Amino acid sequence: MSTEYRFSLTPRLIALALFGGVALMVLLFALGYQVGRQMAAPAPAADAAAAAAGARLLERAGKDAAAAAAPLKKALP
Repeated sequence: MSTEYRFSLTPRLIALALFGGVALMVLLFALGYQVGRQMAAPAPAADAAAAAAGARLLERAGKDAAAAAAPLKKALP
């Protein structure tokens, strides 16, 4: 026993296919836009703030390391 399928292109089916295609293109564009924004270089203001925060972190780490090494300096001649 075989089953026969009849497929007809009705105007409603064509409209649905067009809508689906346009929706897919819009979503792909939005995805590309978001990926592009994340790959872009950070703004100069954010870059300067990050550099300042990094400098503060290194300064604090240097002070903490010096404080941690102070007992060793006293113990060693």
